[in-house]
Amino acid sequence: MKKQNLIPGLIVSLGVALIASLPRVIRMEHFEFRLAGVSVAYNFTFCLCCWMAHQLILARSRRWKVNQVLLAILAIGGVSGIAFLLDPIFSAISPNALLLPEIAESKRPYILLLRSVVISGLFYFIAYYLHILAEKQRHLLEIGELKRAQLAANLSSLKEQLSPHFLFNTLNTLSTLTDEQLVKDYVSELANVYRYVLQYKDSDTATLQQELNFIDSYLYIIKMRLEAAIDIHIAVDPRFLSAKIPPLTLQLLVENAVRHNVASAARRLRIDIRTDGQGFLEVVNNLQPKTSVQPGAGIGLDNVMQRYRLLFNREIRIEKGTDTFTIKLPLA
Repeated sequence: MKKQNLIPGLIVSLGVALIASLPRVIRMEHFEFRLAGVSVAYNFTFCLCCWMAHQLILARSRRWKVNQVLLAILAIGGVSGIAFLLDPIFSAISPNALLLPEIAESKRPYILLLRSVVISGLFYFIAYYLHILAEKQRHLLEIGELKRAQLAANLSSLKEQLSPHFLFNTLNTLSTLTDEQLVKDYVSELANVYRYVLQYKDSDTATLQQELNFIDSYLYIIKMRLEAAIDIHIAVDPRFLSAKIPPLTLQLLVENAVRHNVASAARRLRIDIRTDGQGFLEVVNNLQPKTSVQPGAGIGLDNVMQRYRLLFNREIRIEKGTDTFTIKLPLA
């Protein structure tokens, strides 16, 4: 039996033993330590046996396909029989310690049976209640493990999605560059992007400062590809730089804005990344919806929402106005 189950059993058994022995002690004309001690010892031993037996039965009950009511009746009745095994042992030590002397010998088995069934039933329902709580906790832990596994799978999937799509665009842009210094800078920023992806491959969170350092390199590559078609501004309060957010969140939201909106020299796409002073990081873009959207658009935003629920148990806020689209990320 686990230690965390035995300690409550010892405490409850001692408490019930003292209460059960109280009538016998009160009826004594002169307090007799031996009689009181044997009475408490008998009741404590029986109570502890009930506790351990019911714990064992309930622990094994998951393997048995038995109706819970039937199981309770069988457990209570069966365990109450322990009293008849203990009775002759303790009666030999002190014959009058267990029951009042005025009780007729013929009634002794019935009184013992009644007491043992009541105590066994009490301990069964205490053990059953604790068993249900433990099962609930176990299920919650299993659900938590499944959610973490799902989160890890989703994050890994997103990184895999980033790689081919992003790599194709960056290499396409790289092939158009002719200035040697621009090529070096571009390759350096591209290396920073993939270094960050590899560094946080197995991490659930990153600081806002780390995410902003990454997004600087990512935005450099985006601007090289879209040139004057995109205008990005970052204004973050330094107080929030140590806040935690899921890695690649800003990249996903910027990519989401680029995928859903027209970005051209004539219709520039503006993206603002800023804190609002109320514990939220805002990613705001002007609304210039495309007539057709690339396949897979919206997956990134859904994943960000899911990751915030699983990691922080918080919801992101989405506000769509007539001219702007705003996503508010709670900073943990």
